[in-house]
Amino acid sequence: MNVNSHENLKAIHFEGELLPTWARLLDLATRLCPVGEDSRRWFSNFTNGSGVEDARTVIDMCNHLKATIQEHRATISADLQQNRKDGQSSQIISAWIYALDTMLQEARSRKTCSWIVEGLDSATGESSDGGDITLRRV
Repeated sequence: MNVNSHENLKAIHFEGELLPTWARLLDLATRLCPVGEDSRRWFSNFTNGSGVEDARTVIDMCNHLKATIQEHRATISADLQQNRKDGQSSQIISAWIYALDTMLQEARSRKTCSWIVEGLDSATGESSDGGDITLRRV
């Protein structure tokens, strides 16, 4: 995804909280950081489709990515600056940290977390088969 097209990024609502526009590029953060394939896959799914996840998984993924971004901030900033000439790399990194902090705060008070990526028709980002499923607490 082109970092220069941030105006075209769709918003992500995580547990009702609107995340910064740059949160849609958290999958880019995983490609710029030394994280495992599980983290890359999770954040790719997160940024490309609405969904629901166990809060413990959200906490683990966000804590790991946040720590890695902070540890490698200078390198990430340099990588972003190669693609951008406007000096926004620190703003992008700050937005990523803010988004992760927001997700962590919300996840700590829940058992499951849900998010909606604007512009998608279904809760999972996949086409619906027309079946209705109703969940209820027992």
